[in-house]
Amino acid sequence: MDAKQAIEILQTDLKNNKRKGLTTVNVDVLDKYLEQLKAHAMQNAGSPETELQDAEHSHQWDIEMVRSGWEASTNALKTCFLVSGGSAAALLAFAGSAWSALKPEGLEALALTMTLLGWAVFATGIATALTYLAQYFFAERLKWHERAGDVCQWSAVSLVVAAYVLILLAYLQAGKMFSLFNIVKAIPIN
Repeated sequence: MDAKQAIEILQTDLKNNKRKGLTTVNVDVLDKYLEQLKAHAMQNAGSPETELQDAEHSHQWDIEMVRSGWEASTNALKTCFLVSGGSAAALLAFAGSAWSALKPEGLEALALTMTLLGWAVFATGIATALTYLAQYFFAERLKWHERAGDVCQWSAVSLVVAAYVLILLAYLQAGKMFSLFNIVKAIPIN
């Protein structure tokens, strides 16, 4: 039983006695009542060993949640790097062999696609740095560190979402680029 619960019980009993018409409290009766309240509180309180065990379980839970959160964020960042970097590498390989067949508008679309993928990779890199910074702040114990950790964490999430939006825009631009090839007939017919 905590102090708030003890005060609530005391207030309830005082209101009940007031309704019964009692206006004064005998010191001996009050002392006996407080002893009973204390015994009730001790009976409902856990033993120090139980409280220590509960605190240990809570601490282990917190550690596991931090570890699993760290693993999830690391996997999300690796996936974003893989998608954006892999897309950029594939586009570069494609562009190396097909750039001469593109119309000038196609070359502009290729450049824009590469720019979008480059920004996606950059945003993912910054998100990774912010994730490490957030973990540093969460490990500290000052009040403003928790807020700074939250800001870093949400900024990292926002950058990863922005990277995926940039990847989507790059894919749409690449789709448009495929329609901008010069079609050369194998056998010229007049």
